[in-house]
Amino acid sequence: LAETASLLSKGQYVDVLKGEFASHLFGEMVASWENLSFLNTVRMCLASKCTTVSDCVEAEMVGIAAFNLFQQLNYTGPTLHEKLEGINPHALFTQILNADQDDASEKTFTMKRHTRYHNMVLSELACDGQWPCQVVEAPYLLLLARCIFLTLSVPNHIGWVGAQVGETIEVDEGFMHLISSLVAVSTWSSRATVAHERLLLTQEPTGSLWKEIEIIFPECMRRLEGKSRSLQAMSFLEFGLACHHFNRPKQGKALFNKAKETSGLFLQVTGAEGKRTKFQTKSTAQLVVRATSLSNEESNPATPTEEMQEKIKSQMIGFSEDGILHERVQFEEEDENKVRPLTILDQAILLGMCLDVKNNNPADRLTAEEMSAYLARVLCHHDDWIVYSTALLERAWLEFEGNHTKERAILQMQALADQHTDRLTITQSTRKSIEDSSPVQDRLKNLHSIVYPPRWQMLRDVAERYAQIGIVTSAAEIFAEIESWDEVVDCYRRAGREKRAEEIVRERLKINETPRMWTALGDITNDPEHYEKAIDLSRGRFSQAFISLGKYYFDAGELPKALENYRQALKLRPLVPSVWFKVGTISMQLQDWHGALCAFTEVVQQQPDEAEAWANVAAIHMHNKHPSEAYPALVESLKHNRTNWRVWVSKLYTCLDLNKFDEAAQACNMLLDLRNSTSSQGVPELEEKCVRAIVGGTVQKYISAKGSKDNIALDSARRSLVRVQELLDRLSSSSTASWVYETRAYLFGQVGLDMEVFDNLMKEYRSLTSIRLWEKDDQQVERVCRTVVQIAQYQRGNKEDLAKSKFLVSSVLKRITQARSQGGNLPPDVKSLEQLLAEVTSQLEELNGRKDLNDS
Repeated sequence: LAETASLLSKGQYVDVLKGEFASHLFGEMVASWENLSFLNTVRMCLASKCTTVSDCVEAEMVGIAAFNLFQQLNYTGPTLHEKLEGINPHALFTQILNADQDDASEKTFTMKRHTRYHNMVLSELACDGQWPCQVVEAPYLLLLARCIFLTLSVPNHIGWVGAQVGETIEVDEGFMHLISSLVAVSTWSSRATVAHERLLLTQEPTGSLWKEIEIIFPECMRRLEGKSRSLQAMSFLEFGLACHHFNRPKQGKALFNKAKETSGLFLQVTGAEGKRTKFQTKSTAQLVVRATSLSNEESNPATPTEEMQEKIKSQMIGFSEDGILHERVQFEEEDENKVRPLTILDQAILLGMCLDVKNNNPADRLTAEEMSAYLARVLCHHDDWIVYSTALLERAWLEFEGNHTKERAILQMQALADQHTDRLTITQSTRKSIEDSSPVQDRLKNLHSIVYPPRWQMLRDVAERYAQIGIVTSAAEIFAEIESWDEVVDCYRRAGREKRAEEIVRERLKINETPRMWTALGDITNDPEHYEKAIDLSRGRFSQAFISLGKYYFDAGELPKALENYRQALKLRPLVPSVWFKVGTISMQLQDWHGALCAFTEVVQQQPDEAEAWANVAAIHMHNKHPSEAYPALVESLKHNRTNWRVWVSKLYTCLDLNKFDEAAQACNMLLDLRNSTSSQGVPELEEKCVRAIVGGTVQKYISAKGSKDNIALDSARRSLVRVQELLDRLSSSSTASWVYETRAYLFGQVGLDMEVFDNLMKEYRSLTSIRLWEKDDQQVERVCRTVVQIAQYQRGNKEDLAKSKFLVSSVLKRITQARSQGGNLPPDVKSLEQLLAEVTSQLEELNGRKDLNDS
C-alpha cells in the first residue's frame, strides 16, 4: 500500500497499473463472469478480491492512477514515453472489449486511436446516444477508473452502462461496510463523471451522467463533514464547476459563493485610477479585483520555490517591446500595485467566479472587462502550473477580440497547446527546457479545481482562431488532427481545395473505420450509404448518423424516412431541441398534428426561449380550432421575439376569436410599426375585415356596458374605444382606402359625434370617386351611392345644406348616366339615388315657396 502511494505521489501511474495488486485484480477472467458487462465485471472483481479496507484503498489508488494517466494523456501532458502494453486493456477485459489476439500488438496498445478495440471502448463510454470524442487517447483508462470509483462510492447504482445494457449486480453488505471507510472515493468518482461528460461530443448535458452527479456530490459532502475548511471549499468549488459543465449556471453561482465563504476568501470588485497604455498621460478608471486569503496555516500551504515559480511563469507570452500596452495596469495608488497573498485554492475560486461572470452575462466588452480584472488578479501569482495556464488561456480568449492584443493571444494559445507535447515552441525553445518542465504530478494537482480544456478542445480553439484571421490551411491541418471533418471541409473550401477534405477522410477510413468518419464522409459526398455504415459500426448508438441521414432524406423530400431517422436519433439522445424541431416541422407537413404538437412541446420544454417553436405550437392549436390554447403559446413566442410579423397576424386572428379586442388592436399597431421599420419586407397590410371586427366588437362592448350601468365596465369600454380610435387615426394617416373612412364614420356615429361622421363620409366619397372608371363598376357605383345617401342624411339642416346635397346627388347621377350612355342596366342603388334627388329637390322647393310667401 505504501509503495503504491509513493508511486502515485511521484506520477508513476503506469507502474501502479502494472503493479502486483492491479495484476491481481484484473488478471484472469472467471468463467461465471464471461457474459457480464464491463461495469459488472469490475464490480465482481472488487467485491470478490477486496476483502479488507486496505485492499479497498489500494483499489482506489489503482483507479486514481488510471484516471490521472488518462488526464496526463488528454489534458496536461507531458508526453508519455512509457508503453501501455498489458494495461490497455488488462488481460481480464481483453475478451469483453474485443481486443483479441489479432489486435494484441504493442502498436495497438499504445496510443493508436483507430482500432476495433478503441471503438469498442468508446461504445462502452457512449451515453444517452452521444458518442465520445474519437481522438481521445487511451479511453480505456477513463472507463476503468469510472467503474472502479462507481463501485467503491455507490456500488449498487445502475450507472450509465447499466442504463444501456439493462443489467446490474448488487454487492453484499460486507463489501458495503468496507467501502464506507473510504473518505475521498466520492470526490474521485465525481471528478471522473465530469471528465466523462467532457469527453462526449454534445452541446446538451447528458441526463444519465447528471443523475450520477446529483447522487455522488451530496455523498462527497457528507463524507467531508468535520474535515478541513479547504477540503470543504474545494468540494463546493468542484460541484460548482460540474454545474458549469452540465449547463446549470445558477446552481453553480451559489456553489462558488459557498466555496468563497468556506475558504474565508476576501473579495471586492471595485475601481481605481490607473494607466493601461505606455503613452497614457492621464489616469482613468480601471476595474480592479481586491482579493486576500484567510491567514491561517490550513489555507496557506507551502509556497513553491522561486525556481518552480519561474518555470510556471515562463509559460506566459509577453507583449512585444513595440507594443503600446502595459503587461499590468499601472495604478496611481501604490497600494493597488502590491500583490497580496492568495492561496492556490483561492486562485481557483477566483477563476470560478470569473467563469460565473461569463455564464451569467452577455458576451460583450463590459463582461470581458470584468473577467479580465479577475484574471489579472490570478496572474499575479505563479504558484501552480495548471491554475496559471488556465488564467493565461482565458486571458488569451479575451485578448483575441482586441486589436492590439490579437497577436499575443494567438501565440499564447499555440504555446499552451504545444506544451502538452515535446514540440519546440516559443516557451520551450530547447530540449533542456522541455526536460525541466513541471512534472505530471504538479500539473495534475489542481486540475479538478479549474476548467482546463482537453487537448482536442485546445487544438480546436487554436484552429478556430487561425481560421478567423485567414490562416485557413493551417487551421484545416489542426482540424484534421482532431478529426473535425466539417471544419476541415469548410477550411479547404475557403482555400479552394474542396477535394482535399474528401481525400483525408477516405485515407483515414482505409486505416480504420469509425462511425464519426463514415458520417463525415456522408456529409462531404451526400451519400446515405455512408450514414448507414456509421450506424452499423456503432451498433445503432451514434445519434449523429441518424440525424445526418434524416437531414439527407428531408432535403430529398422523403419526409417519412426523414421522420423515422430523426425519431431514432431522439431515442438515443432525447435532449436535442433542434432535432425535435425538425420532427415537428415534418409532422406538420405530413399533417400529423398530434405528433407535431408533441415535438414542439418538447422543444419549448427543453428550450423555453425558442420563439419559433412556441409559434408552431400556436399554429397547430389554431389549425385544430382551439384559440384558447393557441393564445398563451403566441404570448410566449412574442415574449422572446417581437419582430415576427407572422406571429402578430396569428395573435390578431386568435384575439378576434376570443373577443380580446384590446389585444387585437395592439397586434394591429405592432404590424403597422413593423411595416414602418427598416426590415418591413413581407409585412402585409391590415385586413379590412379584421379592423372592422375590432371596431364592431369594441362598439358592441361599449353599448353592452352602457346598458348594464356598470361604471367599471363602462370606463374599460371607453378606454377601448380610445385605443381603437387611435388605431384608425394611424390608418387614416398612412392609407387613403375608402373602408378606413367608412369605419371611422361608423365608430363616430355610434358615440354621437356627427361632425366627425360627416367629415369621414366626405373623405370616403372622395376616395371612392378617385378610382379610375368607377362609374362603370357596379360594386363601386353601389358603394358611392350608399355613401352619398349617408352624406345627404347629415346635410339637410337648412336650405344651404339641401342645395349642397342636391348638387352632390345630381353630379353623381350625371357621371353615372354619362358613363353608361351606350346602354346597360343601372344598379338598383342608382334608382334610390334618383328618389333621394327628387326628395331633396322637393324639400328645397318647399323652403323656397315658404320664403316667397314670407317675402310677400
